[in-house]
Amino acid sequence: MCNVVSVLPVEYDVLSEIDEVESDFTEEMAHYKPLCYYVMNNGCVENQHVVFEKPEFLMAHHLNPLFIQAKINGVGINKVLIDGGATVNLFPQSILTKIGLCDTYLKPHNVVLNNYEGTSGHSLGAVEVGLVVGSIKRNTMFMVVPSKANFNALLGR
Repeated sequence: MCNVVSVLPVEYDVLSEIDEVESDFTEEMAHYKPLCYYVMNNGCVENQHVVFEKPEFLMAHHLNPLFIQAKINGVGINKVLIDGGATVNLFPQSILTKIGLCDTYLKPHNVVLNNYEGTSGHSLGAVEVGLVVGSIKRNTMFMVVPSKANFNALLGR
């Protein structure tokens, strides 16, 4: 029904004030409250205030990360995180031994990894493994990182 929805935190639900030195604004803009415009499939435009309350516990499950189960080299792995924003596939070094491999299987590379905090670093190496998700079977390249994570594998793009 709707193509794009933008969500702002409730902190943005305040009246805006205009600084007198800014001549581009009119007096009408002083009490501007942001609106969200929805362009519906039938072409009509709907709007509403851009304030969303914190969801109740039962309503917040869609905000949880998407974890699935997969098989890597024939070993069942839970907590496989799907992250469409990640460019590479990752798994922690501890999973390497769980799937029956050791550090000698890692291939060196020159890829620099940047995390969500903006810090960069290198992985221990890359390894190609057999990945099965549902009925899909693919040989997939993973970067092995020395850090501990709250996932057992991360599947990026």
